[in-house]
Amino acid sequence: MIMFRLLFVVLLGAFLLQGCTTAELAVDLLKKSKKTDTAQKTDSSDVNWKVGKATKDGIGAGAGVVKSAPRYKIGNPYQVAGIWYYPDRDLAYDETGIGSWYGDEFAGKLTANGEIFDPEKITAAHKTLPMPSVVRVTNLDNGKSLVVRINDRGPFVAGRIIDLSRASARLIGYKDNGLARVRVQVLAEQSLRLEQLAKAGKFPELSGVAQAMPETDAVVQPKVSLTTRSNSNKAKPTNVVQQSAIELLANARVGEVIEVAPITTNIWVQIGAFHAESNASNVLAKVSSIGDGVVSTVDRAGKTLYRVRLGPINEVKTADKLLDGVVNMGFTGARIIVD
Repeated sequence: MIMFRLLFVVLLGAFLLQGCTTAELAVDLLKKSKKTDTAQKTDSSDVNWKVGKATKDGIGAGAGVVKSAPRYKIGNPYQVAGIWYYPDRDLAYDETGIGSWYGDEFAGKLTANGEIFDPEKITAAHKTLPMPSVVRVTNLDNGKSLVVRINDRGPFVAGRIIDLSRASARLIGYKDNGLARVRVQVLAEQSLRLEQLAKAGKFPELSGVAQAMPETDAVVQPKVSLTTRSNSNKAKPTNVVQQSAIELLANARVGEVIEVAPITTNIWVQIGAFHAESNASNVLAKVSSIGDGVVSTVDRAGKTLYRVRLGPINEVKTADKLLDGVVNMGFTGARIIVD
């Protein structure tokens, strides 16, 4: 532990020379290293309405009137349908899974951070990320990528990673299908800017002006080779291919679609990741009656983990069925991923 702290101090000093986002990431990682399994207060009041336990109608000045009161919120752990969720300020969040969308059934009701939900705004619900946060959602099936603001909790359906508003789902091409294989990545710098504004009581994206993300500052701008297309009408630079990834994301606005090449993926039901290969093998043997699976390795923070997965799977319906079977066996942390 002493060596870890010394290493952290050195890394933090280096990070501070490169900009606030990297330093924030370092602090974020340190906090995660100190987490314990101590039980915390449940915070389910902001999700009950979305799973049919309560309604947000009538909140505000008189029955049937919904009053907006937006605020910055992470929240405490909460439980829905027997599953525990642990909200977290994760600036390095980058996950794949199945995306869904929601619309008119929640229009005009309060979101989990006190905004009024409008299915035609470019927003989304996530189970654990702070509200507001800024994420890039990429439809892996068609390559369309969209910057979205998180302002709600959900989706509370097993195997779903994010719930886009109707307008967001339409822009990246899965409104009609209802589901898509997606990648969700936190935009750390922009999320930090929105956090600062929200804590000061400022929500510029709700003022009716163009939904531009806060400007970003970066010292290091690695160059990447990307061919992009945008659905905006503004003039495009002639050297798009030479834009850095940071420039590309920083110039993006909520509602602007960037297109990259779609990729071929498989669907998996991941049951867990273990430090000991024997533990992973034992778990795989227990779930073998549900479906075929594998134990694969992945390196995390210099350590090898053994992942237990069922698959590969081609159809979401099949993955949902396998996930239900795994959860019913007691593996409530299992999830659908795309790889």
